[in-house]
Amino acid sequence: MGDEPDRLEVVIEVDCGARRSGAPPEAAGDLALAARKRGLVPVGVFTYPGHGGADQDARRRAAQDQEAALTAAVRGLEGVGVTVEVVSAGSTPTLEFSTSSVITEIRPGEYVFGDLNNARLGSCTEDQIALFVAGTVVSDWVPGQVILDVGNKALSKEGSPEIGYGGIAGTRAVLSKVNEYHGFLPLPDGGFRPRVGDVVPVVPNHVCPVVLGFEELIVTDSTGTSLERWPVDARGFLN
Repeated sequence: MGDEPDRLEVVIEVDCGARRSGAPPEAAGDLALAARKRGLVPVGVFTYPGHGGADQDARRRAAQDQEAALTAAVRGLEGVGVTVEVVSAGSTPTLEFSTSSVITEIRPGEYVFGDLNNARLGSCTEDQIALFVAGTVVSDWVPGQVILDVGNKALSKEGSPEIGYGGIAGTRAVLSKVNEYHGFLPLPDGGFRPRVGDVVPVVPNHVCPVVLGFEELIVTDSTGTSLERWPVDARGFLN
């Protein structure tokens, strides 16, 4: 909304290659005219480069696609007399390469905390990841394995047996399997040998569904001392 309550401002979504939603960039001008006929005020354009999640080359190419789509859309809007105030880009994997001067804002989300998926892509390093799920070891009777009280309801089920369903910070250990309330953690060769009752920091593959699954986040310092609690305002809102 703008400053005037009867003036509903909108931005037009265009597709830049993710093939998820959004119009072709060259249709932005026509869509702006259609919006005006309905009493709306077009003020810009946005896109989401969701096809940049394979590797660094894919991230770079998606950012280039994003720039090309936004540039074409801005040209179309200006061609029908729209003063373009908003040119909005995303995402975390393409953030590093989203340097075009046409962009007025970027909407990365995962970058706030980071996760293992982004670490694998090179969007962040593992020591930059800032969100963990506290998992308690509840069983160690199987040789070479412990069970944590953290399953797919806490971590989601994003992952695979090959990359795991989450990792333990500072170690090479990854969850090989998750049930609803339990995580199976094979112990790698070396010194990492948690015991029943130990609490370990589990790093999620994908941070977004993890945040949405909890009522609040506990903020700690580097020693694990609790400093404050942050409520998750989006809890319960699927969109």
